[in-house]
Amino acid sequence: MPTKKSMWVLLGLFSIAVCAFSSQQLFAQAQQAAVPVEQEPRHQVVFQNQTVRIYDCLIPPGDITLFHTHSFDSVTVVVSGGKARNEFVGKPPMEFSIPTGVSNFSKGTNAPYTHRIENVGTTPLRFVVPELLSSSSSPGVPASLGKVPGTQLVWENDRVAAYRVSIDPDQSTGTRSRTLPWLRVSITQTTLSVQGPNKAAETLETQPGDYRWHEGPTTDSIKNIGSTKYEAIEIELK
Repeated sequence: MPTKKSMWVLLGLFSIAVCAFSSQQLFAQAQQAAVPVEQEPRHQVVFQNQTVRIYDCLIPPGDITLFHTHSFDSVTVVVSGGKARNEFVGKPPMEFSIPTGVSNFSKGTNAPYTHRIENVGTTPLRFVVPELLSSSSSPGVPASLGKVPGTQLVWENDRVAAYRVSIDPDQSTGTRSRTLPWLRVSITQTTLSVQGPNKAAETLETQPGDYRWHEGPTTDSIKNIGSTKYEAIEIELK
């Protein structure tokens, strides 16, 4: 006959087994419920070509995304920040504050990950997320814009380089040249004058979340002709 001590041991082992089974079941259910990011309702595809797919993701206060899977490398540009809770499948949720205007790189190619994001703050969370579908086929070389007025390299890796653009009213970047494809995502609202070589200046009314994709070599100069500071993130693909 089992002793009282052995009964408690058996009961403990049974409880551990039940918890492990329940965790496995919950993990499996979360995986089954996950959708590709392009099917997640809050991630709207606003642009796509053979190189990039761009999402505009809006999460109102109190809202939460579905569990969704990222299968490609991507860059996240925070157009409207706040407080978020990020939960990866099988891991405890992590709560943190996200400042407006920051950007980061997430590895997904050959290393897919599944998560969901909840807005636990009082302001809308909005992200513009270019997904890198393939490497650049351009024969160009990465630009060197660190000394260009109003342009600062904020991070770089083997796939992309991210620059912060910050231009006060009536200030200009001066001439900038690139040979690789790149993308500009506006963070603030203002009026810009964009001057290319041998072209008439183009006037742009920017809004937070505006983006512009440039496929090939470009040379331009950006002047802020509005009344408020212009902030943007420019992403160069390698």
